[in-house]
Amino acid sequence: MLEWDEYLATFGNSRPFKPLGRPVKLRLGKPIPKNPIMVDFHELPAPVFSPRVKEALEPLDIHGVQFVLADVKVKPDDVRPYWILNVYNWIACVDRGHSILSLFDDGGVLGVKKLVLDEKALSEIPLERRLVFCLRESLSTHVFHQSMVEKVLALKPEGLRFIPVSRWSDSAAFQP
Repeated sequence: MLEWDEYLATFGNSRPFKPLGRPVKLRLGKPIPKNPIMVDFHELPAPVFSPRVKEALEPLDIHGVQFVLADVKVKPDDVRPYWILNVYNWIACVDRGHSILSLFDDGGVLGVKKLVLDEKALSEIPLERRLVFCLRESLSTHVFHQSMVEKVLALKPEGLRFIPVSRWSDSAAFQP
């Protein structure tokens, strides 16, 4: 995982990030391995992609998505370019009747044991406006349409896998 190497309060809200005129600064998260392997995908928890994944997705002009250049400090003398996927397309579409959720007192989603999307809510949004989005109920949950998944997987990326919604939960990243 990666960490911010600078504080950016305006990153990750419901609108595009205003460029700084320079790359955003990131670093490896702790514990830092002696010989880190820099793959095609890392997390902030926002997705962070290698240039080759960005180059495959950016020409698609995906609604509500912005690629933000970041310099990742791997070692003091090794800084590499990556791209943060800033998703400001938030869609409320969790089927609360069929999902298994733990909730805050105010009804906000604290955790997800089983995720089911509300097909009716999604069908009311044109496909081109929901190719990539964050669940409004759980903003750290990024949803990629199958066509986007296929585009990325065609690259045979290292360090990246997609988990179908039907198998996704808060602990899915830790399961084979």
